[in-house]
Amino acid sequence: MGGKKYLIATACNKKYEDFLLNHWFRSLKENVNLSETDVLVMDYGLSDEVVQKLSQQGAIVRKARRTDGHINNTRFLELADFLKGNTFYKGIVLCDSGDIIFQDDISNLFKENTTQIKAVTEDISPNMEMVINEKNVDGADDIKRKLWRKRLINAGFVVYPRNVYIDFVERMFSKVKDMYAWGVDMILLNYYAYESGFLQLPVIYNFIPTTAKVKYLVEDGVFYVVNHGNKIKVRVVHNAGGHRIFRPILNFGYGKGHNIPRPATIFMLRTFYVTLSALRRFGALFQKE
Repeated sequence: MGGKKYLIATACNKKYEDFLLNHWFRSLKENVNLSETDVLVMDYGLSDEVVQKLSQQGAIVRKARRTDGHINNTRFLELADFLKGNTFYKGIVLCDSGDIIFQDDISNLFKENTTQIKAVTEDISPNMEMVINEKNVDGADDIKRKLWRKRLINAGFVVYPRNVYIDFVERMFSKVKDMYAWGVDMILLNYYAYESGFLQLPVIYNFIPTTAKVKYLVEDGVFYVVNHGNKIKVRVVHNAGGHRIFRPILNFGYGKGHNIPRPATIFMLRTFYVTLSALRRFGALFQKE
């Protein structure tokens, strides 16, 4: 740990370690300016071989202590613990590792609007607030009410000022009753960000083919969005979906020979999200406020 100013952090287990090493980390090193930035991998069961390779290539690998819960939740607490022991970082990116590749530099984000959370909101927002209830999150009903019809901030790639991140984790995760509940991290982030304010980033910083309305194309494995006939390289591509059958891109990865869009899957999921939102709005007309 060389006392650099910024940190890009992720968490990973053995299931996704090959992608972490050969796609996530490789694309990060080849496209992102890391001269002022450390890379932290929170180890949730990586093999010794992968840990060694990551370390040899410059990553900080931290064996996770916070393991009682879903990795999507515990990673937030694990990173907060790390930051409290390493006070020199000013800005942090926490992102996914098993379904993200970097195609261009994102280091500029650390130096812009340094007091706010920065994140992409989804054009077609899944009704994620439905995953929480009073059994898994304290005050869930109030949170859901305040997030009603808000565009979803995707937690897969978010930039945080150091102090804001620690405050977010301490305040929001104190509400969690069930750390194994899936989706809690996304909802708590949205609640905090909408209450405190955040900067909305262009879609190229967390491009999800399923929920982004912009036109895009893939050439030689590289994603571009198309705006008035101009091709703009996507900086962060996110093949979100939870399970393989729901992911919009086949053979997702970094380099030629990868990345085959699945139009039928994208259409099906978009239709489902839009229909669900419409049904919920229709149902709300018959509910008392």
